[in-house]
Parts: sequence; structure tokens; C-alpha cells
Amino acid sequence: MIARKSSSKKGTNVPQDWTDRLALELSETYQDACKKHSRTFDIYGQIYSDELLVVASWISEKDQYSAPITCFLSCDKEHFNTEKKFRETEDNFVDIFGLFFDEIFARDDWDEFEPNWQEVTHKKVTYFYKISRENIAQTLEANKLLGDDFDELEDELDQ
Repeated sequence: MIARKSSSKKGTNVPQDWTDRLALELSETYQDACKKHSRTFDIYGQIYSDELLVVASWISEKDQYSAPITCFLSCDKEHFNTEKKFRETEDNFVDIFGLFFDEIFARDDWDEFEPNWQEVTHKKVTYFYKISRENIAQTLEANKLLGDDFDELEDELDQ
């Protein structure tokens, strides 16, 4: 499960223009690091009934087995339940991803992964994040292959 809340099941995709905008902004902002390491950004997002989740993975363009750096950001429904709040959250997520990747790229030896959900406050709003080595594309593919059996197993484990 990639979502923060165990109740987050069967979401819908974040609008493609949002994920495209985030990928473009990150790629342009961190162009030097992307070129130096032959990496790019892979963005994924889901809107669940009570959670918004966006994931930005910095992945290798040449080696699918090279571990990415993946940042997960999540917020509760009250931060995306109107068009205005959704747009504000979109802007805030861009800012927060930028803050994370600024810190990551500031040091060659960065390794401060945080695989458990943590809180972060930005512009007086509480968001949630985790940073891992997970290849989100592979996780999503595995979940798709496992299908409904995986969902049932997850439900059993949650109980």
C-alpha cells in the first residue's frame, strides 16, 4: 500500500497536467543533478475519498535496478475538497517537494531516508511525508499484477 491511510483504496488519478507540471518544474530546477546522474523525475498521484497522495521519484534513466529517491506527500480531505484548496495544495506540494530535493541535492552523501509517515507544516497547513528508496513504478506494476488478491490480503493484514 502506498497511501498513508489504510482507508485509502481505489482512488482516481491526479490530473495529468498537475503531474506533468510537477515533473517539468523538478526537472528544470534540478537539471544539473539530473544530467550529472542520468536521472529524471517520475510523478504519480492519487485522489482518495479522504486523502490526496502525490509521489515524486528521482529515478535512473539508464539502470532500472538503480534505487531511486522517492518522496511521498499526503494531505487530508479538507485541503483539497474545493477547487481553490486543490490549487493551493498543488502549489504547496511543489514547494515542499522543492524543499526536500534542495536538501537532498545539497550533499553528495545524503542518506536521511524516512520510511515512516512524518508531519511537515508549510504555510500553516499540516502535510505528511515519507522518503524512501521505493521504485513507485515497480510497486504499482506489482500491485496491478497481484490485483484483487492483494487488496484482500491487505485488508486482512490491516485488521
